[in-house]
Amino acid sequence: MDTAIVRIFNSILADEKVLYDDGLELRHETVQELADRIGTSVELFGYTVPAFNTHGAMAPSEASFLVGHPTEAQCFRVTTGYGRKLAVTGDHSVFRRGADGEPEAKPVRELAVGDRIAIAGRLDVIERERKLVSLVDLYSAPGHDRWAVAVTWPGLGGELHERRDEAVGLITARSGRTRQSSWGTLHRWREDECVPLAVVQELGINVPAEARMRRYSSGAGAALPVNVEISDQLLWLFGLFVAEGCLFDDRPKSSFINISCDDATLDIAEHIIRRDLGLHVVRAPGSADRGPALFVHSHVLVDLWRDLGLGGPEKAIPGWILGLPLSRLKWFIEGYRVGDGVHSGKKLDEKARHEFSTTSERLKDDLVVALARFGLVPSVGRYTSTFQQRTGDRRYPFWRLTLCHVSPWSPLEWDDGVEQELQAQRFGDLVWAPITAIEPVDATPLVYDFVVPGKENFWAGTGVMAHNTYGERMRPDDGRAIPTFVDQALHGKPITVHGTGKQTRSITYVGDLVRGILLLLDSGHPGPVNCGTEHEMTMRELAERIVRLTGSSSEIIYTERGADDPEKRRPDLTLARELLGYEPQVGPDEGLGRAIDYFRGRLPG
Repeated sequence: MDTAIVRIFNSILADEKVLYDDGLELRHETVQELADRIGTSVELFGYTVPAFNTHGAMAPSEASFLVGHPTEAQCFRVTTGYGRKLAVTGDHSVFRRGADGEPEAKPVRELAVGDRIAIAGRLDVIERERKLVSLVDLYSAPGHDRWAVAVTWPGLGGELHERRDEAVGLITARSGRTRQSSWGTLHRWREDECVPLAVVQELGINVPAEARMRRYSSGAGAALPVNVEISDQLLWLFGLFVAEGCLFDDRPKSSFINISCDDATLDIAEHIIRRDLGLHVVRAPGSADRGPALFVHSHVLVDLWRDLGLGGPEKAIPGWILGLPLSRLKWFIEGYRVGDGVHSGKKLDEKARHEFSTTSERLKDDLVVALARFGLVPSVGRYTSTFQQRTGDRRYPFWRLTLCHVSPWSPLEWDDGVEQELQAQRFGDLVWAPITAIEPVDATPLVYDFVVPGKENFWAGTGVMAHNTYGERMRPDDGRAIPTFVDQALHGKPITVHGTGKQTRSITYVGDLVRGILLLLDSGHPGPVNCGTEHEMTMRELAERIVRLTGSSSEIIYTERGADDPEKRRPDLTLARELLGYEPQVGPDEGLGRAIDYFRGRLPG
């Protein structure tokens, strides 16, 4: 059986945000939110994550599993320049800038303040266009009432007359009234040429592209096109809304969206709403306490906003917008900039920097992703402000993202290429950001990792705990004891043992581990099971054994021992024996011999 190593170590805490594509759209949420929806440890199909390799190249990469498991490892929160943070287990590897300028994978527990580690300088994702939204599809989906909305178009009354007997039957069944009363309702529908969507669909009448839709009520109401074209200008409006808008929904009384900013910007927004959506706009003048605003009253519009991901309890950029082609995403960014960026005064005139502000942490993280799509790295800071005239000395915290020295300055030109001067070196799609703080944090009940074949990092199990696994196809430079000792012995170099070498390990041949994994998968047992070996040896004994098996003349030397190096690692196999009938079968001499043959076969010449 051709095997590779299962090693569930690189894990992020449950409240860390991950960016992934589930085959439908780009999503940006905590890994716990993803696990709550699809499961704790599951195989993934069609999922990709933006990952980068040792050459600094960023690309959407297929993720095969999401793995969640408890941990007893020390966890850390790492803070870097540009305001980035990451909470992970100490075994989680990140890319550190090596002495030669090349990336080297290092566990977080080995990092120090001042080290420079890789953050994404450019983000490559699967792009998906979205040009149209069908209100018919929206209200035909589960959770919506097709009787609550009506469609209208010229000629609908005639089509309804041709199916009048069926229509009366539907009305009678729905209302429980007499057929005579139902004929009156049908007559009103024919006169108004405005009919509940449910009736049109039950009668098999096709809804034409020129139809419009509004709330079904006795009075007149604002009607939207049944097919809403997502134009560049509408994307601009979405950006403005996320920056300066809010949604109010108190049905059956009232539902509306509101945008508050300067009059010149509201003039543009009103024009787009009237032209693209055909809705009436109410304007409110500014006062000493609040700025000018516009209001658009429509239940259907509010439902559309929610369907597009614009009406959540916390401000955010919908995933489908984050994944748009850059030629379209720029319009959303420009709308947000106009609403909440620098749009007046000396900073605007000098065009020296952009500033994007928000009180929402989720929106702050989404803006980092959106700007990274263009290859831009904002500096993120936490600030507070006061409104003396309204609330006195009360302080209001907010996030600010700053982009300095960007050329061209206008977001509407960024899709053709944009340059940014940074006080940090780049490596491919990566930026080397200095670590400003490393602090211990408590682990979450479960920690998670995407399994991304061939990649070690992504934008930041199965019940098996793998104990000190070794075997063929290990990397000589992965930092663990066995490949390090074997590589040193085969090259005649001194064998470097940490500390006194009296600390013990129970090493497990990879074939035994894979066999245990397969037994566990077949068992249906949902909990964790240790698979490994209970036979212990000291690190000195391991080094001596490798020297003997390789026939090397290497001497054994002792180096400083890390503070987090455990004294003993030995799994309890009681449950594996009782539940799976598991016992390791490959002894250390046989397994190490196979690994040594593999490494020897990779030597040059």
